[in-house]
Amino acid sequence: MSKDIWVIGVAAACPRCDLLGQRVEKLAKEILPSPCVKKMLNTDAQAIECAAALGKKITTVKEIAASSRIKIDWKHFTSVAHQPPTPPEDIDSLEGPARQWSPELDEALRPYQEYAESTGVLLTPVLVVGGDVKHHGSVPSIHQIRSWLF
Repeated sequence: MSKDIWVIGVAAACPRCDLLGQRVEKLAKEILPSPCVKKMLNTDAQAIECAAALGKKITTVKEIAASSRIKIDWKHFTSVAHQPPTPPEDIDSLEGPARQWSPELDEALRPYQEYAESTGVLLTPVLVVGGDVKHHGSVPSIHQIRSWLF
């Protein structure tokens, strides 16, 4: 039996969305007999319908910054970007933007994730397994993803 797995992200080369997608694809192949992993954009009709069925919408950090009182602290992001990042634990198997992710990046974006939680929206990246939203707004650990795929 196959579980439908969706990774919903943004169009730009987002390290968080890319890392989640790569991890999910790798783990699904290891764990599931016939995985069906679909990567989609937050603007795709299927992603919007999934969120609407839950009474939610999918949003991005930029959209939250534009619609809330939380402003993007570019000075902080620049300092995070210029520090040597703590590499993802699976960095050797990663390609592209995912290699630029760090726990510090997720921590810098935590206020936006908390705002999304408090207002009932889904913040990218979003992981949906078997029709259930398992995680959104940051990159879950490999262990967490593995547990959701079983």
